[in-house]
Amino acid sequence: MCWSLRPADVGSSRGLHHLRVVDRLPLFFARLVVVLALLSAYGWAVKHRTKGDLNLGWANAVVDQLSGFPDLFKQSVQEAQTLPQTFVPTPRDFVPVQRLENNVLALTAYSNEDGGRTIDLRNLRTGASRHQWVVPGDIPMKPHWRVHHPLMLPDSSVISFITNRSPLFRLDAGSNLLWRQDSLSFHHAINADAEGMVWACVQQWERGGRHIGYRGRYGMDGKTVNFLDNSIAQIDPETGHILYTKSCVAILRENGLEHLILRSGDPQDPMHLNDVEPALFSGPHFESGDLFLSFRNLQAVLQFRPATDEVIRVIDGPLAAQHDVDILDDATLAIFNNATQENVGKYTGGAHKYPVSKDQVELKRWYSRVERYDLASDTFTPLWEDLMRDQEIMTFSEGLQEFLPDGSVFLEEQNSGVLWVVSEEGVLYKDVQRSHHDGHHHLPNWTRIIPSTP
Repeated sequence: MCWSLRPADVGSSRGLHHLRVVDRLPLFFARLVVVLALLSAYGWAVKHRTKGDLNLGWANAVVDQLSGFPDLFKQSVQEAQTLPQTFVPTPRDFVPVQRLENNVLALTAYSNEDGGRTIDLRNLRTGASRHQWVVPGDIPMKPHWRVHHPLMLPDSSVISFITNRSPLFRLDAGSNLLWRQDSLSFHHAINADAEGMVWACVQQWERGGRHIGYRGRYGMDGKTVNFLDNSIAQIDPETGHILYTKSCVAILRENGLEHLILRSGDPQDPMHLNDVEPALFSGPHFESGDLFLSFRNLQAVLQFRPATDEVIRVIDGPLAAQHDVDILDDATLAIFNNATQENVGKYTGGAHKYPVSKDQVELKRWYSRVERYDLASDTFTPLWEDLMRDQEIMTFSEGLQEFLPDGSVFLEEQNSGVLWVVSEEGVLYKDVQRSHHDGHHHLPNWTRIIPSTP
């Protein structure tokens, strides 16, 4: 290619400027090629870091932080425009019910007026607070994060954690931090066993402190599927030390139950462990120390014996996205059956690829249920089914039950934030935890019922 100048351009500023532009073109294109190459390499690195199959050493943190910036920016804008997700709009027509004759002590957690978190032991019958703990500022906290499933010990100290975030921590009766445990990421339920040790649902951390997204893996038709692994852990409440951990993938693999993974509707999160319930005594169907593990996305509860690494039984049936397994006696379990597909709650109404038929076949209307499971006969019996349907008690995720000494049952309808006590006589209690934001109440975080004294 040959460039030429008109006589009038020679020696003029216009001509010189034209020459400078022409001279810079190769450098511009070279820089463009370098930028595009770097962007391509960055995109490739982000893709494979997300899949969990690339280790860049010291550069891992840089790639992870840069890839998360757009989501962080979007989240920051949303947080500035709306209340934190720890608050729920209270329906204008909400009518509470208070017919309790006995004390019901509920250990709750909520966002306080200072933007921190309070753990509160409250009597549902009177509304009075028995004791409060304030989570100290050195525990990592963001607006949407929740203090989850607090456990009160005999000395009035509490153990809790931040939803899906480490650490686990213990506060004394005066809210002083006794210890924190950062080596695992805690989620969902924590419960004490017969020796007072604490069992928890956890995810493990990668060497170097990076949170592991996809720790499980299987092959299918030449493809590799990476998925979330959960683990169970036992913690010493006195020191916070980890006494035992075991991968749930390993539990399935060692017991020939790998096929359960394939029944899940979520290939990236096929198990979703949400409760570890220790047996506090021995009976004809379980031993003290056995664990009942609830897996939402497997739609099953496993009876696991850590002493022998053996799965004793797989409990499935009319369960769908269930949470919270409780041992009622030596032959009976109670299971909070959400009876739902969680995504239905996220995408109500949904777009239909095909027209909706004018001749629809009505199946039934589902609401959450409390299932009584008989270990001897392997049968389920729904409790208060008509009442829960008539009252429209429904939570797509989380939720729990707690049987009370008088035969009634406490229910946490977590998504709506409504707390219930029901019995054969009907609804004894229905209310929300009112907040300092007008028209909003607190989102419950796995309320724990504490045995009360007169």
